[in-house]
Amino acid sequence: MTHRFVGCLSALLLVTSSGAACASSPPSTDVKLAQVLTHGESRPLAAIVAMRIHNGAVSYRYVGGFARKGGSDVTPARPDTLFRIASVSKFVTAIGLMQLVDQGKVDLDADASRYLGFRLRNPDFPDVPITPRMLLSHTASIADADDYVIPADHIVSEFFNPSRRRGMATYHFLPGRKPGAWFSYCNLCYGLVGTMVERVSGERFDLYQQKHVLTPLGIDGGYDPALLSHPERLATLYQHTTHGYEAAKDNNTHFVPEAPAHYRIGTNATIFSPQGGLRISLDGLYRLSQFVFGGGTVDNVTVLSSQSLRTMLQPAWRYDEHNGEGTYPIASYGLATIHLTGTSDPSGHLTMPWHGYRGGLVGHLGDAYGLRSGFWLDPETRDGYLFIVDGFPEDGREKPGEYSSFTNVEEKIFSALSGSDAISGTTK
Repeated sequence: MTHRFVGCLSALLLVTSSGAACASSPPSTDVKLAQVLTHGESRPLAAIVAMRIHNGAVSYRYVGGFARKGGSDVTPARPDTLFRIASVSKFVTAIGLMQLVDQGKVDLDADASRYLGFRLRNPDFPDVPITPRMLLSHTASIADADDYVIPADHIVSEFFNPSRRRGMATYHFLPGRKPGAWFSYCNLCYGLVGTMVERVSGERFDLYQQKHVLTPLGIDGGYDPALLSHPERLATLYQHTTHGYEAAKDNNTHFVPEAPAHYRIGTNATIFSPQGGLRISLDGLYRLSQFVFGGGTVDNVTVLSSQSLRTMLQPAWRYDEHNGEGTYPIASYGLATIHLTGTSDPSGHLTMPWHGYRGGLVGHLGDAYGLRSGFWLDPETRDGYLFIVDGFPEDGREKPGEYSSFTNVEEKIFSALSGSDAISGTTK
């Protein structure tokens, strides 16, 4: 395995070696990623942590920039730095629900109303049940609308109150779109998934995920920053604006728990952000990759059945030019998994992470609060491309990709990690 650690001190971005164990790192990949860190955007990024996996083993790792800074006090990014990973969280959230499927407590094709405790219907299709499979695959005809998180003293059914009517900014259904027939990316769907996990298991979502998913996987992290085992590892998410690095998330030193004492389990898991609130490190993403490569088992611990994992990885929706919308590189979607097919997405761009890509990658992207993340694996070849990038400009000001709906930075990271020098040092 080869490594490179890049430190950011004050206003300077310097390339340094972490010692003799890291001295043999392929220089061309290092240089490419260092250039992305400093020049990939209009202003230098805060951090890049990235990993290449080849034949199931780590072949290359890059860690650059900082996790937190305040004046002259700079905390370098590390492989175990925890970042709020954005929508890669959906994959981990789905593992929790699929465990309940394994136990026979949830049927993916049953009416989700059964598990939510209230009737969930698109008013335009009152006789068509919305199922857990539809929620997981963004085909439930539900929209984020004005927001997808509601305070802890409210209940998720309020999102669908009849007083919220078509034409209002608060209306959370897609008019005229039959459930199961149309793809529209939806974060609220995962708030509902988290709430189902609570009602079916009887456990608070964040605690369920910790006990039944993260701990068995050997992953440090969690959905509530106030309950992290290692809060000192938590990164601040930044947006790099004309005013400098502005903290966008996780800038506190002391966090208030997401769930107040009076919170009622099974009423509103949106407070834990099941769609994007997982704090996890590059090391944690590696552990997650081993879960996939192991067919649901890591270190002889079975977290999910191989059948349920295969269900997650199989496409549940494919774009046919008439059945979906969106701006992300998504032309095929499973249950919390994106399939990079190389074909065109709804925006007309190819779902191609690098030139010459021949398909095979499945996983998820993340995009929130100045962060972009990627968890991409080929289960057949056991290759992987993992990265977390912090410090993007304000939303909408990122440099677009040259050939895909990924950003310029993501394309360049993919290209660097796909090079032959990033796999030349593979060790077990």
